[in-house]
Amino acid sequence: MLFFYKENDFNLMNRKGFFLLSFLLISIVGSAQSLYKDFHFNMPIVEAKQLLKDNSKSLKKLSFGAGTSYAFRKSSLVDAEKKLVSINIWSNKNLNLTEARKYLKNSRTYFEANSYKMVYAQENWFDPLLVKKNLPCIRFVDPKKTLVVEMYPRGQGSVYNIFITFYNYDWFLRKARGEE
Repeated sequence: MLFFYKENDFNLMNRKGFFLLSFLLISIVGSAQSLYKDFHFNMPIVEAKQLLKDNSKSLKKLSFGAGTSYAFRKSSLVDAEKKLVSINIWSNKNLNLTEARKYLKNSRTYFEANSYKMVYAQENWFDPLLVKKNLPCIRFVDPKKTLVVEMYPRGQGSVYNIFITFYNYDWFLRKARGEE
């Protein structure tokens, strides 16, 4: 079969190809898997630290539920081979036992209201006194299955903190299977 086309048709095909290629490149660059806002999985740790430094004020007052306040710290960024692999944030202040229980419940409600699916929870996930320390407390997966969010309390006596860790979903599964 023979195709005949005019020079204008060829230019139109080139433009379509250019736009298709541009769209694909933008999609690939834009599909970097986000851990939290502008922090992306496997981004160079140097860039992540600079991003943390540049946004330090806005990253100290994060809410994941009614009455909760979480903050990034200097040690929030976790890297492997100089690439960002996870983010740890924790309650902005020390909490008493009653406040820690409220943080856990309100944060769970927040994630579930934002379509995160709870995939694991200890029987007593809401009570720092009863959480088994050698097991995860509660885990969620985002609707697109790109992010695992883990929430857990730490502390004793009258002082507690609630930690939230963000992981890349695929990396987390490979790590859990012992592939990394």
